Amino acid sequence: QTTASVAIVRGPEHRFVYHNTAYQRLFPHRELTGKAVAEVLPETKEQGFIALLDTVYRTGEPYFGYEMLLHVTPPVGPPQATYYNFAYSPYREGGQTVGINIFAYDVTELVHARQQREAQQRRLYELFEQAPVAIAIFRGPQYVIEFANPAVCAIWGRTLAQAVGTPLFELLPESAGQGFEELLDSVMATGEPFVARELPSIIDRHGQRDTVYWNFVYQPLREGNGPITAVTVVATEVTDQVLARQQVQTLNEELAAINEELTATNKELLDTNTRLVRTNADLDTFVYTASHDLKAPITNIESILLALREHLPAQVEQEPLVAQLLQLLGSTVERFRLTIAQLTDLTKLQQTYAGPAETVSLATLVQEALLDMPPEAAAAQLTVAIDPALVVHFALKNARSIVYNLLSNAFKYRDPARPSVVQVRAERLPHAVVLRVQDNGLGLSASQQSRLFGLFQRLHTHVEGTGVGLYIVKRLVENGGATIAVESQPDQGTTFTVTFPA
Repeated sequence: QTTASVAIVRGPEHRFVYHNTAYQRLFPHRELTGKAVAEVLPETKEQGFIALLDTVYRTGEPYFGYEMLLHVTPPVGPPQATYYNFAYSPYREGGQTVGINIFAYDVTELVHARQQREAQQRRLYELFEQAPVAIAIFRGPQYVIEFANPAVCAIWGRTLAQAVGTPLFELLPESAGQGFEELLDSVMATGEPFVARELPSIIDRHGQRDTVYWNFVYQPLREGNGPITAVTVVATEVTDQVLARQQVQTLNEELAAINEELTATNKELLDTNTRLVRTNADLDTFVYTASHDLKAPITNIESILLALREHLPAQVEQEPLVAQLLQLLGSTVERFRLTIAQLTDLTKLQQTYAGPAETVSLATLVQEALLDMPPEAAAAQLTVAIDPALVVHFALKNARSIVYNLLSNAFKYRDPARPSVVQVRAERLPHAVVLRVQDNGLGLSASQQSRLFGLFQRLHTHVEGTGVGLYIVKRLVENGGATIAVESQPDQGTTFTVTFPA
């Protein structure tokens, strides 16, 4: 009734004296009873089974075989491979071995299933070997490392030979006490995976102790539908990303602090600008009021001086002291009048619009300005090198004031020790038009140049002036989108360069 294949063979030739139906099915179409195993099953001799029977018969010791491969030749077709678990047990009569009991179980399907699982496992391990992430398998309660791919070995700083077959916490003793064993125990006990994000750990590798951050998963492994016997870990080291994010966070905090400081500074600047705007408005009001209110007194003084000249006797007016005083009063009135006129111009510069930019000929501007130059300009050696076709796009009124003031200064601040030489040149560059006014006059020191364009800055006091002209020139130049620069050496002369946008 058993499902096992059972047979009894007797004598040293191992002749069949009994076999059940299951055994007969192993060798269909063969008559077994009374025949020797080597005669009726010749294929078993080449595969070593006859030798095993001989050994059991001679020694009286049983033999147990597990998943033994047997090739059986059917009546038609090629040999078939089958696997058996079997036992050869001697039986005795009168203390002598006279035969052998054979019990065999066909385990071919089990072997094929195991081989298929092993093949699948090999293919899976091959994929794990090539994976860019760290993968390992920990088997049993000691978490013996059954598999470790190159990526995880590199992270651990261990070789494959050191890792495989070694308990995890023996290979990485520094990992003990960091909570990983408890996590693995929980996964083994509950069957629930564990997912970690940027979990820090301390690991010894390459001779130094590092703090490493991980993203990883602990996944339980079962044998079929049986219990959990292992845990798979799939991990990625994210230390660089974590440190970079922490650095960015630190920088953001520093930037936030800087922004707070900038906000406070900007508020201070805004308050300062507001005060400056108010001060400038007050200054404009003062300049306008002063220039307006001074006109009448100056006119009165000039009228009184004129009346005095008319009523003084000729002999009195010709006296040296009287003539000197009258001349001094006259020049003083004239300077006041010029100052008032420039204050008025300054006020207009602040409050009025000079008109739109238009096409302006530089050569024409220079010619017109020369007509209004002071008498000392006639004695100067003047050179004008400007192409009549060279034009700029600028407010005409402002361009005329710029050219006039620069030419006037070139003649006014001549060096009395040498003949005055003034050169006016202009040229077109790819993105600009450049006007230069050069003289060989008194020149300026570096400290004088730093104050040159300031309001009420008179750098040569022996020459009449108000210190307003160049301030106005700079404002006109910059309001029109141009720039002005100066180069000067004391006792050598000065060159003003105005660069107009093309």
